[in-house]
Amino acid sequence: MINLLTFLFVITGFVYTFFFSNGAGLENYIDALYFTVATVTTTGFGDIVLPGMAGKLTAIVTMIIGISLFVSLAQAIFRPAKVFSPCPQCGLQRHEPDAVHCKACGHVLNIPDEGI
Repeated sequence: MINLLTFLFVITGFVYTFFFSNGAGLENYIDALYFTVATVTTTGFGDIVLPGMAGKLTAIVTMIIGISLFVSLAQAIFRPAKVFSPCPQCGLQRHEPDAVHCKACGHVLNIPDEGI
């Protein structure tokens, strides 16, 4: 989440500095933030568009990195937690906390209980 927020504000600062300071009809930092969030979320926009080829390239890079960060955030939230407990037979390092058998080879595991 922090990576995503940092990315949003860094790109907003970049967009504001290089595209909004020349008075091309874009007014303030909030407009730059709106453009960045609309681009990252791929909801689209029509009211704020960065001018020129540099504007298009900035939008493309923002979309690609933004989507990657959203996917990473979604994985971090929805992926089940795993514990570090190497399988003695195949060497798989991470397993679910309640795993009895290794998913890779089927070897019986003895994952220590953390006393929860």
